[in-house]
Amino acid sequence: MPPRSPPKILQVLVKTHKSTVFLSLPNETSVAVVKEQVLSAFLDDVFKAIHDVPKIFGLDDFVLSREVMERGQDTTFYEVLTDDQVLKDVVGNWAVLFVQFKDDSGRIQPVEVTIPSLMDDEDELSGTPGVGNDLAMDIDETFEESSVRKGKRKALD
Repeated sequence: MPPRSPPKILQVLVKTHKSTVFLSLPNETSVAVVKEQVLSAFLDDVFKAIHDVPKIFGLDDFVLSREVMERGQDTTFYEVLTDDQVLKDVVGNWAVLFVQFKDDSGRIQPVEVTIPSLMDDEDELSGTPGVGNDLAMDIDETFEESSVRKGKRKALD
């Protein structure tokens, strides 16, 4: 069986703080175009209501980066992507990119992102999943199989 060809359309998630921008882009898209799409999302009225994200006004106010984890290392670092790079060369499908804002002097700030918990809020508070909940299935002990197959509509006995 020949190897699977890479997708022509990539799903890209761009994260910052508690927000995520979902983009569907051709794999030949440059990082500069991705930044334009992210800027468009940041300038939208919906995004303006979010107060903990720094305000940006142009493409020079932020950079996009990707998380790089080295094998055997517990630490991760973020590689800043340049505008001329093409998506298919730097990320795969369903890639997660991160926004790094620039301060007034033009220095790149560290990534600030909050990954939501997969646990319910009440489970986090108790520290143990399902405290007080019986997770066992209700099983009828006296199960008898009828000798007559009744099909989809079961006849009443």
